[in-house]
Amino acid sequence: MRPHRLRVTAFGAFGGTVEVGFDELASSGLFLLHGETGAGKTTLLDAIGFALYGRVPGQRGKTRRLRSDHAAPGTPTEVCLEVTLGGRRMRITRQPEQERPKRRGGGTTTQQAKILLEEFAGGSWRAVSTRAGEADAEIADLTGMSAEQFFQVVLLPQGEFAKFLHANAEHRGELLQRLFATDRFRAVEDWLAARRRDTAHDVEQAKGGIAEFVARIAQVAAPRLGQIPSSAPDDLLAGPDDAFAVPDGALPAPAWADGLAAAAATRATAWAEQVRRHRAELDEAQARQRDAEQLADRQRRRAGALQARDQLAGAASAVDALRRELDAARCAAEVIPAVTEAERTAAALAAARAAEEQARALASELPGSPGPAAEPAAALRAQAQQHTTRLGHLEALRALSVQADDEDRAAQAALAAAAALADELAGVRAEADAATDRRPGLSRERDQARAAAERLPEVQAEADRHHRAALDAAALVEARTEAGRQSEAYLAAKLDYIHLFEEASRLRRERIDNMRAELAATLTDGAPCPVCGSLDHPELCELRGDRVTREQEEAADAEAVGASERAETIGARLGIADAQVSDLSARLESTGFTVAADLISLQAEAARLRAAARDLAAEAA
Repeated sequence: MRPHRLRVTAFGAFGGTVEVGFDELASSGLFLLHGETGAGKTTLLDAIGFALYGRVPGQRGKTRRLRSDHAAPGTPTEVCLEVTLGGRRMRITRQPEQERPKRRGGGTTTQQAKILLEEFAGGSWRAVSTRAGEADAEIADLTGMSAEQFFQVVLLPQGEFAKFLHANAEHRGELLQRLFATDRFRAVEDWLAARRRDTAHDVEQAKGGIAEFVARIAQVAAPRLGQIPSSAPDDLLAGPDDAFAVPDGALPAPAWADGLAAAAATRATAWAEQVRRHRAELDEAQARQRDAEQLADRQRRRAGALQARDQLAGAASAVDALRRELDAARCAAEVIPAVTEAERTAAALAAARAAEEQARALASELPGSPGPAAEPAAALRAQAQQHTTRLGHLEALRALSVQADDEDRAAQAALAAAAALADELAGVRAEADAATDRRPGLSRERDQARAAAERLPEVQAEADRHHRAALDAAALVEARTEAGRQSEAYLAAKLDYIHLFEEASRLRRERIDNMRAELAATLTDGAPCPVCGSLDHPELCELRGDRVTREQEEAADAEAVGASERAETIGARLGIADAQVSDLSARLESTGFTVAADLISLQAEAARLRAAARDLAAEAA
């Protein structure tokens, strides 16, 4: 928060209008409000608190008397404060509840409290709110503090500072605890003490667990030393046996476990080397065994070959006889075709001679035959001419026979086609009978189709409704997920802002302490204190630690303001997400669907709506 200008009218000690420009005062660094008692120093601080929160700190806020007794009756009480809050230039104009003269007639009337919250943007002032609740919430959100916190941390109530200076250490601590609400720090101290006790208890338990593990390791590892065979290599027997020794009483040193692991690794390496040697010996023995098996197999095959050779030598004479017989058979096979052809030719010659003799005999028996002495050639020609004529008649009869055979085959094909047509006609009649039987079912299906056509718009509309509901449910799932993510981000941003604000407040308190120390350094005995007016200065404040500069305070305030702006940005996104969730929920509820409370149920409901939409779409199809 950084005030720029304050205008006070008929408020507290000021009967008229006064204006304070904080920018001009703060241009050279720190500034001090001083003056005689009743000059109005506290009134200016009360005016700032009233402008921000609508009330003043301490006992003055309980009397509810903010109007100046020196103000003219017609002058309204009003406070106007220009201030930068959360990086935004705001102007707050506030009037308390007060009595004013009636505009008509005599007497007074009660005027209700008023407020006007404006923001400087684009070179001009823009009204933000004129409602008290809305404006107070906006201001509290921008400052990040409630009225009680502001009055405890920023504005120290009048008279409490003097009590603080004159109080002893115990009372001063109580006063600081009451003013700055440091109970949480005591709670933190108690929590740290309890945490220390719990941690010590956990350490003792851990030590007990370590001792138990050490005993178990020693119990398991010690017998292993006696299990190494005497025939083991020297590098296996030369391990650090004392590495397994268990310390008595206290816990072992950290190097004990390393030594134990090193000894175990040494023995494991030695055993691995011995295993490698034995494996090499095993491989060599297996190779020798394979060579011996191969040699035995070759010897068995040699003995078999020798036995077969002896058997073949004994059967050599029989083989020679069979070979001679085979050669004779091959020669006979070459002569067989010629002998067969000769026999066939001889048979043909005998048949031809027999035919010739028969033909001669027939020729001699023909009428008019001149006999054997006549010339047989002319008779044979005439006979041949007769046979040719008869052959022509026979060829004509053969053509008629072929034609008759073709007509018989065509008749058979026609009979087969007629039988096929009869079968087809029977099938068509059966199909006609079946169609007649199916006519009632088809009529029912036609009626069902007509009813389905009538229900189609309703089913389609229901399917569309479920489809839109499924889309809205899926969007609602995403919106709720986004709202949850933004909520977590907003909480983290708020926590970051609170941390930075507390750091800025701490730096501000340290700077105020430095200012008090600088003020105390100027005090001398016998001279009045410029704050409380006391001539006695029993306990002067001393400067301790590093001095906090104005740049450090402003940098911390800037970081806090940046964190507040980030939180506001995330809060705006969270509001958008919440509005989307509300819109989608209202849309689903307006269409008759139930909105699940948790995200898992909502996802299941979205899946159910999608399935219902698919089923209805299938039914409509």
